Amino acid sequence: MIEQSINFVPGSPNAYPRQLLVKLQNVAHRFGSKFFLHHLSRFIEIVIRIIWCAHLPAEAKIHPSVHFGHNALGCIINPLCEIGPNCFIGSHVVIGGKAPFIGAAKLEKNVTVHAGAKLIGKINIGEGSVIAANAVITKDVPAFCLIAGVPGRVIKSDIDPSQYR
Repeated sequence: MIEQSINFVPGSPNAYPRQLLVKLQNVAHRFGSKFFLHHLSRFIEIVIRIIWCAHLPAEAKIHPSVHFGHNALGCIINPLCEIGPNCFIGSHVVIGGKAPFIGAAKLEKNVTVHAGAKLIGKINIGEGSVIAANAVITKDVPAFCLIAGVPGRVIKSDIDPSQYR
């Protein structure tokens, strides 16, 4: 057990144990594609909503290695959202759509989104990018950038994402 804590490397695929709510969302996602299991999928969504106070719809594509800070407390995820491997999502993050346009954000691998950030519309967040706390992002983000502010703008480029986890 001590060896496991010594080998903890933030940002690595095994940095965090796989969370139960992510496991449940992945199960709901699989059930949602089967017509006769659609109601079970919705039931799992409700369980996640009640126990963890998070909205992680079954339609969203969330990679199993995604980690939600504070067990996704207050997170709202759009059903059309895609979250890639090894991403970290802080509490009270909103990843939503922008009416009347259809679509939601796509997060590539190793993206970090800190607490309170809002990602609005059909945008692409590049690999290894870091979204600062309470930032509002409405446009595409290049890879390996630190984004902050309202509206979000590039603060720093060519960053090492492991320094921000």
